[in-house]
Order: sequence, then structure tokens, then C-alpha cells
Amino acid sequence: MGNGDRGVFAFYLFPFAFGGQPPPVPESIQHSLDALVQPIGLIWAALLVAFFVNLFRGRLLAALFHGVLVAFIQLVGATDIPARLLADLERPYDPHVRGWPTKADAVIMLGGTHDYSQRTPLHFGVGESADRILLACELSRATGGSALILGGSYYEIQGVRRPDSEMLVDWFKTWRIPVGPVYPLGMCANTHVEAERTLRLATEHKWTRLVLVTSGYHLKRAEAIFRKLGITVIPAGAEFLGLDALGGKDAWMVVPRLRGFELMRYWVHEQVGLVYYRMRGWI
Repeated sequence: MGNGDRGVFAFYLFPFAFGGQPPPVPESIQHSLDALVQPIGLIWAALLVAFFVNLFRGRLLAALFHGVLVAFIQLVGATDIPARLLADLERPYDPHVRGWPTKADAVIMLGGTHDYSQRTPLHFGVGESADRILLACELSRATGGSALILGGSYYEIQGVRRPDSEMLVDWFKTWRIPVGPVYPLGMCANTHVEAERTLRLATEHKWTRLVLVTSGYHLKRAEAIFRKLGITVIPAGAEFLGLDALGGKDAWMVVPRLRGFELMRYWVHEQVGLVYYRMRGWI
């Protein structure tokens, strides 16, 4: 924290000395205070205090232990390292460079986009990966009503497992979403199963131009799986979390936040997935 920030803190601690209400909190300080009340920020602050306490008391081994944890949390949660790692996976598929496909026989949307919910009118909830749904629908519409292939796993209700793609099919019908013919792949355990079932559909319908929609960071592994089965696909990324994070103003922070750990989780998941799929001979 610079001298200016310390001065601002003094200003806020003693507003009465200035004869009135303090001015608005500067944005940089507000972001740091917000981060401190997040669980990862509280853990980081507690470890930092433990580091200095042990250091001043001469407990060097304990100080080293806490210092390593503080440094790890700082690197992951307060720097752009996780975003850069994830962006390396996404960059080859950046639509700013590649553009969007304009022709297709079918659009394949891989699963992992939504979850079953008892408390929503459409019975499903979405997160970040819901961008896949929007992109897949838009590409099906924009390419002249090409077929839409829906991957996905399952949801369970009253002990019965059902394909989660059926929730999207119901939504398409209810809202009259302008997409082409829809082909759910059923309950798929992983991307490899989705690719195998897509191959059967493509062979049956003689589709040759297939667009593959998934998260930007997942496209490298997904494209390799389809290619291994002899399926040529046009990759289309639905969200680019690493590239977007690098372009934001909070890539570097004073207090760590959970977002860096989320990005790192996606990157680690893909690295482990690449190793596992190679071991299985799927890529």
C-alpha cells in the first residue's frame, strides 16, 4: 500500500478532524476491502498475521510455513498467472482471429451447461457455461437452421436418472427458439462418449461440416477427441474466461480473491483431462 493509500485510511479513521463527512472511498481501496471479507481474503489475512507473529517471535520454521501459504494464495488469487495459463488454451480459438462459422450441417454443443433445479419455472439453472447454450442456438439459427446436437450428462429426480438435454429441448419448444432439428445424445459420461454418438449421427445423416461448441479452454481437448475418431469439426468457443480476465482491470490485486482459484481449477482440470485421455487412447 502506497503513502497515498495510508493517507486515505487516516482520513477515514478520523473524519471528525476534517469537519464533515469523508469523501467516497477510492475504488482501489473499496476493492481491497471487499476482497478481505471473502473467505479466501480472510484466510490470506490470517496467514499473513501468523507469518509476522511467528517471524517476530523467532519461530522461523512456522513463519516459513505460513509465508509459503501466503505466497501461494497471493500468486493464484491476486495475480494474472491463472488467467494467462487459461488464456494459453483459449487463444488459438479466439473468435476475434478466427471469426464465426457461417455454414454448417450440424452444431454440436457439449454438456456441462446447466443443472436441474426444482425452484425455477424451466426446471434448470445455468452458470458461466450457459454461454454455450446461447452460442449453439445462435449458430444453428445463423447457419440456416442447421441441426443442433445436444450433449450432456444426466439429472436425477425421485431416484430416476434422465438426460439433462431434455430440459433444453423442453425450453426450446416452450419459447419457440429458432433452431434447426434437435438431436439429444442422451446420457453421456464424458466428451469421448459425446464424440462417439456424434459420429454415428453424422454418418447416418451424411453430415460433413460440423461446428463444435464448448468452452474456449476445453476446445483443445475436445477437438482432439473428435479428430481421433475421424471427425473434422470447426471449433467455436462459447466463453473465454482467461482472455477476458486478462483484458479486465482486476488482473492484479493487493488482496487475493476466489476468482483466481476458479480459473486455476479450470486449467488444472484440462491438464489432468489431457493426460487421462491420452492414457485411454482417446486423443
